[in-house]
Amino acid sequence: MRSLRKTFPLAVLLAIAAASAAHADDKKFTYSYEAKTLPQGTWEFEQWATVQTGKEAGTWNTLQLRDEIEYGFSDRFNGSVYLNTTYQGNTGVPGFENERSFGFESMSVELKYKVSDPAVDPLGFLLYFEPAFSNDSYELEGKLVFSKDVGPWTFAYNFISEAELNRADDPARSPQWSWELELFQTAGVSYSFSPQFSVGGEFYDVARYDFFTRESTRADYVGPVVHFSSGSWWATLTVLHQVTFGRGYEFSDPDNTKWQIRLVIGISF
Repeated sequence: MRSLRKTFPLAVLLAIAAASAAHADDKKFTYSYEAKTLPQGTWEFEQWATVQTGKEAGTWNTLQLRDEIEYGFSDRFNGSVYLNTTYQGNTGVPGFENERSFGFESMSVELKYKVSDPAVDPLGFLLYFEPAFSNDSYELEGKLVFSKDVGPWTFAYNFISEAELNRADDPARSPQWSWELELFQTAGVSYSFSPQFSVGGEFYDVARYDFFTRESTRADYVGPVVHFSSGSWWATLTVLHQVTFGRGYEFSDPDNTKWQIRLVIGISF
């Protein structure tokens, strides 16, 4: 019995350490990436669900689903494939036609290379590249990802640039294709109360410029994030609300809403 009492705490510690090691790539944020990658030869499936809801009037609800399968080609280099599906339901929103639709949106490929590690190096740095393809849109996204683990604290900052080539909804418009440039900044801070549970906050800033209409928009969001990890899976939830910083709310772009809610669930195998 004494041997069992000594062995049990050790087994618990080993189990916790194993779970932590198995989830070295856990996402503690959903809008901010960390400079982390899967170990070589491992796979992970991630289900993303993002809700965009609320305009100045009427009803607006968008649900974006992303199914991701990721593989570790090496400890530093990972590749993923995404399938992106969108539901759109809006009624009585000024500047937009009523719409109710659901369907496949696009496919995208993600490549990540970890230059330095946030746990052992002075600063973690990761390069991110994602092209996306659909019938009416082509996107090219790049990210500079910085993060750092300091004891139970995790800090992250991303600078993101995305170029979109979009086909016009109106077949009579000329030109039919136009470019849109999007610049994003995200930041996050998280505190781990245990290897399984952490809470924190995220900031999300997005600026868009349409080269055809010469119109630009900017919106900022802030809110809490919660992360939980157990066994072979983990989940992270972020709830963001648009803040004005004295500029006023921005609702003219379809992606700019009062609330942005994102849940990501990862399963390792």
